[in-house]
Amino acid sequence: MKNRIHFIAIISFLTLIIISPEMIAQSTSKKLNYSKHPYWIEMMNDPKANYFETLKAYEQFWQNKKLPLEEDDIIGQTKKEPAKKSFLSKWFKSKEEKEEEEIKKYSFDIKKFKHWKLKVMPFVQEDGSILDADERLKLWQNQQH
Repeated sequence: MKNRIHFIAIISFLTLIIISPEMIAQSTSKKLNYSKHPYWIEMMNDPKANYFETLKAYEQFWQNKKLPLEEDDIIGQTKKEPAKKSFLSKWFKSKEEKEEEEIKKYSFDIKKFKHWKLKVMPFVQEDGSILDADERLKLWQNQQH
């Protein structure tokens, strides 16, 4: 009986030793797939986000996608007459229509991203960190003296 308990304890201990480094490695090296999810939206709203990493996330997300038209691109253009759709196509969207609809929902976020880039550009450090509001105030006060 004692041998069996001893054997189970040794097996449990060895299993823990083998699994622990793998779990630690998974948690520390979590690589985000920027091309699948718009992490750049969350990153630009995070004051501690790295500027260069945010740009990388934006560029990778849009790498193989068509950017939606911006307001300036739309103004002045004539509206196209929508093509007549068959009964089934009214109920079921094509792959292109689904992709276009998916892309359109990011139009405002793209505009915000471009504004964010211009706004934070003067405060980006060499390592990609962005000065927070207090650091910006101190910088401005130093320039005034």
